Amino acid sequence: MKEDSEDTLKFYGRQGLAVLPIVLYVILSGVIMIATHCYSMKVLILAAIISILAGFIFCKNKIDFWNAVVRGLAKYGNARLILIFMVIGIFSKVLVIGDIGGGFIWLGAHLGLQGGTFALFVFIGSAVISMGAGAPIAALLAVVPIFYPAGIMMGTNPAILIGSMMSGIFFGDALSPSSQVIHTTIASQHDADTQKSADLLETMRERLPYILFAGVLSAVLFLILGGRGSAGGDMEEVASMSNVKGLLMLVPIVVLLIICFKTKDLFVGVTGGILTGIVVGLVSGLYQLQDLVAIDAKTQQLHGVFFDGIASVTDIIISTILLYGLIQIAVEGGMMRKCCNFLMASKMIKKPAGAESIIALGVGIVNIFLAGCVLPSILMFKDVADEVGQKAGIKASRRSILLTAMSTNITAIIPINSAFVMGAVTVIQGMAEKDSLLPLVTPVQIFVSSYYCLILTIICIAWITLGLGRKKS
Repeated sequence: MKEDSEDTLKFYGRQGLAVLPIVLYVILSGVIMIATHCYSMKVLILAAIISILAGFIFCKNKIDFWNAVVRGLAKYGNARLILIFMVIGIFSKVLVIGDIGGGFIWLGAHLGLQGGTFALFVFIGSAVISMGAGAPIAALLAVVPIFYPAGIMMGTNPAILIGSMMSGIFFGDALSPSSQVIHTTIASQHDADTQKSADLLETMRERLPYILFAGVLSAVLFLILGGRGSAGGDMEEVASMSNVKGLLMLVPIVVLLIICFKTKDLFVGVTGGILTGIVVGLVSGLYQLQDLVAIDAKTQQLHGVFFDGIASVTDIIISTILLYGLIQIAVEGGMMRKCCNFLMASKMIKKPAGAESIIALGVGIVNIFLAGCVLPSILMFKDVADEVGQKAGIKASRRSILLTAMSTNITAIIPINSAFVMGAVTVIQGMAEKDSLLPLVTPVQIFVSSYYCLILTIICIAWITLGLGRKKS
């Protein structure tokens, strides 16, 4: 943004129309989700396409407009993230087909966990699965069908049971070096002098005490409050959902984490995890060769870990590509620079707490408007945070922590429009239609039971106002 001396894209009427595509994208995303109760990345894709076309209509130089959209993807960091989505999608499918969820259910049943102890177990299990999944929303959709029926049968309070899963997937993602969220964020925040991206291990080390505090306190609350349900389910059904061999899928997760910490390279770590998972799965009998690659010439269909893994993140990839284009339109139309200039002229930026408040509130508000979809929110606000943070002398690692924390606290679980909350409610409703013993849970109940997100919000406020760990870059 700094090097933009003039606006490349010109718009009819007012140059401010350069921001129309992003504003329209935010409004359409929220309106469609709330009005239709369809909480899906497909809604973001639809909103992005309509918004880009609207920008095209008002842009004077039509050819340059589409070139700008392409340039949004052509940046190395942006293209790298797209490839990260693909390999993470394959690894997630390795875990799912290897039945890691069945392994956790077997462990919980054989440990005799019930009520609050099972809620604590689900919190930990969801965190472990999320560490391997790489994306919170993917982890949530994987753990709800696994743990919800079993938890009800174990006498766990329904709302707290879902809250433990919601908290677990965010807690696990925060601890994971393979998280799409942390890699997107650190790649976008740069040192003011060297312009190097934030360091992964430094960022994770700085935020670890706060994340662990929120996680431990949440675990205690789930243990104490989780036993207010009523057991009475069919334990034979629980047994049918369990699979002790599924615990072997913890091996590729451990391999992934070790490699990522040693090499600081997500691609190497995930590749090691994928290969380890395939070997473990085939040797143990969890996989068959057709689970890896299955080609049906008659129906012209391809399935298996590789194809289905990439297919599972197609919506995320398309949505992200289009969002890159929307952001680049605003950049080349001069709007991102004007936004930064406005913020940097504010008196708040003269004090570290003020600048950090701007970053925290900015990404938090964007995240609420985008239905808690963490990655699109960070992608939309990352450049502003980088510009403001460098001017105010805030370390790149601290900015990264602010962005991730503020997009994974209560801003991600607002009851009226959160993709996470509504996604969980939708999955539960589908299961309840087939099993009348499963109770329904309201969005507000899930919100107040997601203890980790609530505690993380308090920590964010204290972190900024008290200046905990604050050092100038």
